[in-house]
Amino acid sequence: MLSFYAPASIGNFCVGFDSLGAALAPLDGSLLGDVVHVAAASQDQFRCTGPYAAFLSGPAEDNLAYQCLQHFREHVAPTMPAVALTLEKRLPIGSGLGSSACSVVATFAALNAFANTNLSQIDLIELMADFEGKVSGGRHYDNITPCFLGGLQLTAELVPNRAIAVPVPQEWYYVIAYPGFALNTAKARAVLPKQQTTHDAVEFAQRLSAYVLLMQTGRFAEALTLMQDPIAEPHRSALIAGFAEAKIALPELGADLVSISGAGPTLFTICQTLAQAEQCQQWLNQNYINEHGFSHICKLDNLGTRALPEGV
Repeated sequence: MLSFYAPASIGNFCVGFDSLGAALAPLDGSLLGDVVHVAAASQDQFRCTGPYAAFLSGPAEDNLAYQCLQHFREHVAPTMPAVALTLEKRLPIGSGLGSSACSVVATFAALNAFANTNLSQIDLIELMADFEGKVSGGRHYDNITPCFLGGLQLTAELVPNRAIAVPVPQEWYYVIAYPGFALNTAKARAVLPKQQTTHDAVEFAQRLSAYVLLMQTGRFAEALTLMQDPIAEPHRSALIAGFAEAKIALPELGADLVSISGAGPTLFTICQTLAQAEQCQQWLNQNYINEHGFSHICKLDNLGTRALPEGV
């Protein structure tokens, strides 16, 4: 049996709407993401397990991972032996942590390895983006690419190989907090303005390009000062109970940035010491998340999607 893990990710990454994403690795070593298991079988089979499997109840045909299996067999590897595919759903749906991307990326990575199809990076990313787009309403790469490749990635159709890795400082800690309720991605996208003024479009391009160049040249402190989200955050913050209060409280505890992860409702902070990250996490646990939520102090996951040893 093959088992593949795909990590959660922060889409948009504040300054890079639809074009910048980061993969997450909790400091406690927990697997914050989905796992897909593939084994040979007499006929194709599908199961969904894990702590969030109940939210995906229904026929197999409605599950993204099963749809990926069907597509892979029909269009990529028609001679692949029958498989038993299990999606271990470890991320909540509508969390803003790339939940659908995790399912899709882990499934295609596992099937690619099982069938020895050796698809190229571009082919895999394009295949993954097609299916994640069924949930998000469009082909967006900013969860898919970091989930697959790891790290912080500048990603878009215009980018060579769909990805350019962006360096990050080792001293940055990322506190993520899922408040315990879902926010539909299509709904979060619907509140965004349909058009941007020329001024806003030019400012976005300047901010993102300057940010990436500053990060590439190691000028991390200057890059951090550019991390603002005038595109999505002003419109989505009203959909997320408690976000406005967190935006005020967390900088007083040492957060250099407070922003929305993906479409929300998860928020993330950047802190430059572990002590500051722990203070922010404590506040979030007490004031932002309910009994269904969770928080983690993370670094970036630089490994991306990978095979897991047996028994993990």
